[in-house]
Amino acid sequence: MGFLDRINQKAAVGDDEFAYEEGDFVDYADEEYYESEDAQVTPIRSVSNVDIARIVTVWVSSYKDIKDFAVEFRNGLPVILNLSEAADSERARIVDFALGLCFGLEGAFSRISDDVFLLTPHSVSIDSRGSEAEHDFSH
Repeated sequence: MGFLDRINQKAAVGDDEFAYEEGDFVDYADEEYYESEDAQVTPIRSVSNVDIARIVTVWVSSYKDIKDFAVEFRNGLPVILNLSEAADSERARIVDFALGLCFGLEGAFSRISDDVFLLTPHSVSIDSRGSEAEHDFSH
Protein backbone atom coordinates (compact mmCIF):
# COMPACT_ATOMS: atom_id res chain seq x y z
CA MET A 1 0.00 0.00 0.00
CA GLY A 2 1.48 3.30 -1.06
CA PHE A 3 1.67 6.52 0.86
CA LEU A 4 -1.21 8.13 -1.06
CA ASP A 5 -3.41 5.06 -0.59
CA ARG A 6 -2.97 5.26 3.19
CA ILE A 7 -3.86 8.96 3.21
CA ASN A 8 -6.95 8.33 1.06
CA GLN A 9 -8.02 5.48 3.33
CA LYS A 10 -7.72 7.61 6.48
CA ALA A 11 -9.40 10.60 4.85
CA ALA A 12 -12.20 8.59 3.24
CA VAL A 13 -15.63 9.09 4.69
CA GLY A 14 -17.85 6.06 4.98
CA ASP A 15 -21.42 5.97 3.70
CA ASP A 16 -22.79 5.36 7.17
CA GLU A 17 -21.54 8.75 8.37
CA PHE A 18 -24.17 10.43 6.17
CA ALA A 19 -27.09 8.27 7.21
CA TYR A 20 -29.98 10.43 8.41
CA GLU A 21 -33.22 9.51 10.03
CA GLU A 22 -36.46 10.46 8.29
CA GLY A 23 -37.28 13.21 10.83
CA ASP A 24 -33.88 14.93 10.62
CA PHE A 25 -34.86 17.12 7.69
CA VAL A 26 -36.80 20.36 7.99
CA ASP A 27 -39.24 21.01 5.20
CA TYR A 28 -38.97 24.68 4.30
CA ALA A 29 -41.41 24.46 1.41
CA ASP A 30 -44.39 24.85 3.77
CA GLU A 31 -43.26 28.31 4.91
CA GLU A 32 -44.69 31.34 3.15
CA TYR A 33 -42.39 33.10 0.74
CA TYR A 34 -42.36 36.88 0.62
CA GLU A 35 -40.80 38.53 -2.39
CA SER A 36 -38.75 41.54 -1.40
CA GLU A 37 -39.72 44.90 -2.82
CA ASP A 38 -37.16 46.85 -4.81
CA ALA A 39 -35.65 49.76 -2.90
CA GLN A 40 -36.01 53.27 -4.24
CA VAL A 41 -32.86 54.62 -5.89
CA THR A 42 -31.72 57.87 -4.35
CA PRO A 43 -29.70 60.24 -6.56
CA ILE A 44 -26.26 61.19 -5.28
CA ARG A 45 -27.03 64.86 -5.54
CA SER A 46 -30.09 66.74 -6.55
CA VAL A 47 -29.95 69.89 -8.63
CA SER A 48 -33.59 70.81 -8.30
CA ASN A 49 -34.46 74.41 -7.57
CA VAL A 50 -31.18 75.66 -9.05
CA ASP A 51 -31.54 79.17 -10.40
CA ILE A 52 -29.73 78.85 -13.72
CA ALA A 53 -30.58 82.46 -14.49
CA ARG A 54 -27.99 83.33 -11.86
CA ILE A 55 -24.28 83.17 -12.67
CA VAL A 56 -21.69 83.76 -9.97
CA THR A 57 -18.65 85.89 -10.85
CA VAL A 58 -15.62 85.49 -8.61
CA TRP A 59 -12.28 87.31 -8.66
CA VAL A 60 -9.70 84.96 -7.19
CA SER A 61 -6.23 86.27 -6.42
CA SER A 62 -4.76 83.31 -4.51
CA TYR A 63 -5.26 79.60 -4.05
CA LYS A 64 -6.67 80.13 -0.56
CA ASP A 65 -9.70 81.85 -2.15
CA ILE A 66 -10.87 78.78 -4.09
CA LYS A 67 -13.68 78.10 -1.64
CA ASP A 68 -15.37 81.27 -2.94
CA PHE A 69 -16.25 79.58 -6.23
CA ALA A 70 -16.06 75.88 -5.33
CA VAL A 71 -19.11 75.97 -3.05
CA GLU A 72 -21.19 77.88 -5.59
CA PHE A 73 -20.24 75.45 -8.37
CA ARG A 74 -20.93 72.43 -6.16
CA ASN A 75 -24.40 73.88 -5.48
CA GLY A 76 -25.10 73.79 -9.22
CA LEU A 77 -24.46 77.40 -10.21
CA PRO A 78 -22.36 78.43 -13.22
CA VAL A 79 -19.25 80.34 -12.16
CA ILE A 80 -17.24 82.94 -14.06
CA LEU A 81 -13.73 82.73 -12.64
CA ASN A 82 -11.64 85.89 -13.10
CA LEU A 83 -7.93 85.35 -12.44
CA SER A 84 -6.67 88.75 -13.61
CA GLU A 85 -5.47 89.59 -10.09
CA ALA A 86 -3.72 86.24 -9.47
CA ALA A 87 0.03 85.70 -9.81
CA ASP A 88 1.15 83.27 -12.52
CA SER A 89 2.16 80.59 -10.00
CA GLU A 90 -1.21 80.87 -8.23
CA ARG A 91 -3.12 80.97 -11.52
CA ALA A 92 -1.82 77.54 -12.55
CA ARG A 93 -2.84 75.99 -9.22
CA ILE A 94 -6.29 77.58 -9.34
CA VAL A 95 -6.92 76.42 -12.92
CA ASP A 96 -5.79 72.89 -12.00
CA PHE A 97 -8.21 72.89 -9.06
CA ALA A 98 -11.05 74.25 -11.21
CA LEU A 99 -10.44 71.56 -13.86
CA GLY A 100 -10.50 68.87 -11.16
CA LEU A 101 -13.67 70.33 -9.68
CA CYS A 102 -15.38 70.29 -13.07
CA PHE A 103 -14.20 66.75 -13.74
CA GLY A 104 -15.33 65.49 -10.32
CA LEU A 105 -18.80 67.02 -10.65
CA GLU A 106 -19.14 66.19 -14.37
CA GLY A 107 -19.32 69.82 -15.41
CA ALA A 108 -17.66 71.81 -18.18
CA PHE A 109 -14.66 74.16 -18.12
CA SER A 110 -14.34 76.88 -20.77
CA ARG A 111 -11.74 79.57 -21.38
CA ILE A 112 -13.38 82.92 -22.06
CA SER A 113 -10.13 84.92 -22.23
CA ASP A 114 -6.57 84.55 -20.90
CA ASP A 115 -7.69 85.38 -17.36
CA VAL A 116 -11.39 84.47 -17.36
CA PHE A 117 -12.91 80.98 -17.28
CA LEU A 118 -16.45 79.62 -17.16
CA LEU A 119 -17.29 76.63 -14.98
CA THR A 120 -20.61 75.10 -15.96
CA PRO A 121 -22.39 72.41 -13.89
CA HIS A 122 -23.62 69.25 -15.61
CA SER A 123 -27.24 70.48 -15.39
CA VAL A 124 -26.51 73.53 -17.59
CA SER A 125 -25.70 73.25 -21.27
CA ILE A 126 -23.53 75.70 -23.21
CA ASP A 127 -24.06 76.63 -26.82
CA SER A 128 -20.48 77.34 -27.89
CA ARG A 129 -20.03 78.81 -31.35
CA GLY A 130 -16.43 79.96 -31.07
CA SER A 131 -13.14 78.14 -31.18
CA GLU A 132 -12.31 78.63 -27.51
CA ALA A 133 -11.14 75.60 -25.60
CA GLU A 134 -13.83 73.77 -23.67
CA HIS A 135 -13.44 70.66 -21.57
CA ASP A 136 -16.75 68.88 -21.09
CA PHE A 137 -16.52 66.26 -18.34
CA SER A 138 -20.15 65.13 -18.44
CA HIS A 139 -21.05 61.68 -19.67
